[in-house]
Amino acid sequence: MTALTYIAPTKRTKIDKRKAAKLFLLHGGICCLCGVKINAATDKYFIEHPDALILGGADDDANRKPAHVKCKAAKDATDAAARAKRDTHITRGWQRDEPERPKMRGQGFRPARPQRRASTPLHKPAAWRQQ
Repeated sequence: MTALTYIAPTKRTKIDKRKAAKLFLLHGGICCLCGVKINAATDKYFIEHPDALILGGADDDANRKPAHVKCKAAKDATDAAARAKRDTHITRGWQRDEPERPKMRGQGFRPARPQRRASTPLHKPAAWRQQ
């Protein structure tokens, strides 16, 4: 069994359009998520970190590649699942600081009577009819 350690997420830095275009050309315009060539004129793309920053990936040019916007959701879901699994393993043995609350004791609420007037019209009381 391997020891798990917490890796703090890396802070993201912004890149300008010039640097994004340089990375696009450096990687040949290939999406790092699906492997399909990105048509810069028609396809929407962005610069992705293949090794997620939230999982400890570096925020440098070696970890930046172009990716389709349509491929982003699947990668984000995979990264979120990996982070949740990692955090669950790390926090598994932790004790809660607050004591357990006692369970509510009592008979609870009585069930409501069935509603029988939903489909029949309401009649005005006799006192209203005389006016």
